[in-house]
Amino acid sequence: MRGPTDPAAVSRTEQHGAWKHRHDVTDDTGKSAAAKRETAPSAGNATAGSSPVNGQPLGPDAVPILSTEHWSLIASRSLLWNEALNRTTIYLSVLSAAIVALALLANATHFGTRITTVALVLLPVVFFLGLATHVRLVEINRAEVELVLAMNRLRHGYLRIAPALKPYFSTSDHDDERGLAASYLLAHSQRGPWRQFLNSTPTVIATVNAAVAAAIIVLAVRAAGAVTTVEVVAGTAAFGATWAALFVKERQTLDPLRRTKPRFPTPPDYY
Repeated sequence: MRGPTDPAAVSRTEQHGAWKHRHDVTDDTGKSAAAKRETAPSAGNATAGSSPVNGQPLGPDAVPILSTEHWSLIASRSLLWNEALNRTTIYLSVLSAAIVALALLANATHFGTRITTVALVLLPVVFFLGLATHVRLVEINRAEVELVLAMNRLRHGYLRIAPALKPYFSTSDHDDERGLAASYLLAHSQRGPWRQFLNSTPTVIATVNAAVAAAIIVLAVRAAGAVTTVEVVAGTAAFGATWAALFVKERQTLDPLRRTKPRFPTPPDYY
């Protein structure tokens, strides 16, 4: 039995210690472990700070922050569209009720003079409600444009972080007019901006308002004893003037594009 001071045992212990020291200091690549530990955090920082915007790195928390803002904008859009639907429904319901009431009264009075008086009292109230509805719908559409442009900017941030996801995005990451059209899935549409306006809900409400305004003018002219030709001309003029004025108001929908300069414009050959 060898004791603790056996020269062979001491030699084996020293060899084991030297082997362990070499493997702690270097690995199979020839680099020290301490150097690798120092290099790892810097590589992680480089990944987190990649794709800087205006010289500022996005940081490791960019994705959750952008996602939170994105969901906030989605909730705002949902509230706006619910309000637009409710206001449109209320206005058309009131208009329908007014027409039914006037029809019943006209049938009961055999289209006497009282029906004209009641109509001239009731229809202006309906017309005012229609104007308020149209103005609010234009404001909602303008806010909708602003929200879509804001979401496009967020997508631009997403693609800065993960550029490989770009082929999977159907909406745009640019905050100019072309990017707005792409987010509405109209990038390759043949409809121009004016034709797009003609299909919008505010234009429909504006047309109904113009018809109500024409009916008010025709009733007023008839009550004054004018001839049929004057009634037709006055009604047509009232319809055209009201519709044109409301359509000009509707052009404010694109104010966000005119008031602000795009931060991330669409490249000329993008589409």
